Amino acid sequence: MFDKVTKSVRVLSAAAVEKANSGHPGMPLGMADVGVALYKNFLKVSNEKPDWINRDRFVLSAGHGSMLLYSLLHLNGFPLSMDEIKNFRQLNSKTAGHPEVDTSIGIDTTTGPLGQGFANGVGFAVAERYLASLLGEDIINHFTFGIVSDGDLMEGISFEAAELAAVWKLGKIIYFFDDNNISIDGSVDKVSSTNQKEKFESIGWHVLEIDGHSEKEIIKSVEKGRKVEDKPTLIIAKSTIGKFAPNKENTSGVHGSPLGSDEMNKFLMNLDWSGDPFLHSDDIYDYFKEKREKDNEELRKWEENFKNKYQEDPSFKDNWDLLTSEDFPSLDRVSGEKYASRILGSKILENLSESTNSIIGGSADLAASTKQIIDESHFSSTNYKGRSIEFGIREHAMGAITNGITLHSNLIGYASTFLVFSDYMRPSIRLASLMDINSVFIFTHDSIYLGEDGPTHQPIEHLMSLRLIPNVDVIRPSNSIEIEHSYRYAFSDSKNPKVLSLTRQDLDYLDFDVKYEEFIKGGYVVSDGDDFTLVASGSELEIAFKIKAALLEYSVRIISVPILNKLSNMQNEEINELLKNKHVFPIELGRSIGWESYLGRITKTFSIDSFGESAPIEDLEKNFGFDVPSITKEIIKYLN
Repeated sequence: MFDKVTKSVRVLSAAAVEKANSGHPGMPLGMADVGVALYKNFLKVSNEKPDWINRDRFVLSAGHGSMLLYSLLHLNGFPLSMDEIKNFRQLNSKTAGHPEVDTSIGIDTTTGPLGQGFANGVGFAVAERYLASLLGEDIINHFTFGIVSDGDLMEGISFEAAELAAVWKLGKIIYFFDDNNISIDGSVDKVSSTNQKEKFESIGWHVLEIDGHSEKEIIKSVEKGRKVEDKPTLIIAKSTIGKFAPNKENTSGVHGSPLGSDEMNKFLMNLDWSGDPFLHSDDIYDYFKEKREKDNEELRKWEENFKNKYQEDPSFKDNWDLLTSEDFPSLDRVSGEKYASRILGSKILENLSESTNSIIGGSADLAASTKQIIDESHFSSTNYKGRSIEFGIREHAMGAITNGITLHSNLIGYASTFLVFSDYMRPSIRLASLMDINSVFIFTHDSIYLGEDGPTHQPIEHLMSLRLIPNVDVIRPSNSIEIEHSYRYAFSDSKNPKVLSLTRQDLDYLDFDVKYEEFIKGGYVVSDGDDFTLVASGSELEIAFKIKAALLEYSVRIISVPILNKLSNMQNEEINELLKNKHVFPIELGRSIGWESYLGRITKTFSIDSFGESAPIEDLEKNFGFDVPSITKEIIKYLN
């Protein structure tokens, strides 16, 4: 029966690609045996409650092979109809070209950019261990399975994440490596000499090698992997890409193109298939039924146990309520003295650590500089209850692992480094946005005013570049009130990622208040006037107030825009009322490009469109014309 079911998976996958005249049939044909064996024998998932918190997670890191996942979900009784299968890669279909997260139909993460899924899975495993320690293994105890490709393992992010998984001894990760030696441009061995077995063993993984088309070997390998509790497992499954396509199997031609009508017919003949490739007999669906009924029964037992524990264990009840609460804790008012926003932010994060259990994250070896420490207790192989994560110098993996933590359930993962290194994390930030998840990215040292470290560390284009990503809110607070609101909003359930941009240098205390409801609109008046308008955020708001103090003969309106991109949500009338005056001068220590998109009319932008310099702040101000005399002199030219 196993062979009959894998035949159906292969036929359904190839047929959907053929109908769309677009897709990647090679991987589903090559890994059908692994996929069927996993769903039939091991994956603890519920088609009655697909988002069950204690389900096993499945990551198709090789997301180009999406039809393998869609076929398996359909045959396993998840709410993914045959019409959706036939609608593969079409507008508004649930079966996109690469899997897009939708727990209601059994898709745990969005994959496609290679290596990201691999690292997401490590984030799932981190969340599993943390929650098991917090809530008990009778509540949280599951595996993270995945299929990874040659491409995943070539991307550097996967090695960064793999090393961390080994250091943390995440034994509940079991990944299958689709070892077919083929990529889009040909044989992998033309561009890679890596012995993956020795590489993974050298960093502390449990590695097995099997025939990826042998049901018996697939099952035995998972059974062995599940028994190794202190090492993640990589199962190297030797496979044939495009298996059973007589002229295209084991070639790059089957990787990313439909088989074509002639090859499709020969493929079906090879499998002794006749009839409609989208019509499959009841026994194919029944094949998975017993396992899904078993899992659904386990779900019901889990729910009963949960109910009893919630009623009888006050500590568990408190932890669960705190984890799932939608109420944001009240924050202590932070000092109104002169502080760097990273320092004030660290005080708020400390405050949050005492009143939440859902925030977990850390830094890429820069906690001493960014100060973004949620807890003095560090996550490790001997302390899974720790909430502070030391990622090492691995920004790529940090971003994707953070997304995995956030995707898992009610947790919000955060990552921290210097703003200039956000470039290393951009794919993860973009995917967080695409997935509508609440990951938080806290970047400090946010302008040339970090000083002597120089242009390699001084961000110029980064603020506007991050604002360009749809659905990302970039937050630059100035005074302590805005910083409080920033953290409240950053860690809220807004269904989108947030970027916090904080200063290295101290900022003067700015004496204005703003309500949270106004803050999250993105922009508002903090000091009124009728002659001209200054628009700024973060440290540059301090400059705006100094300019106002220097031009007492003029009436100056100051607009704070801590979330500049939110102005896109305002109506034209609101923007016009906000700016009000004839002359509008934005001030930002970064690229000028983009401001007009948010403000419309601009008289002159005070910005930096070149790289910085290595020097003390005072010298940088004068060099780039950001000292108050230079800016006021320029403004007066437009007023007279």
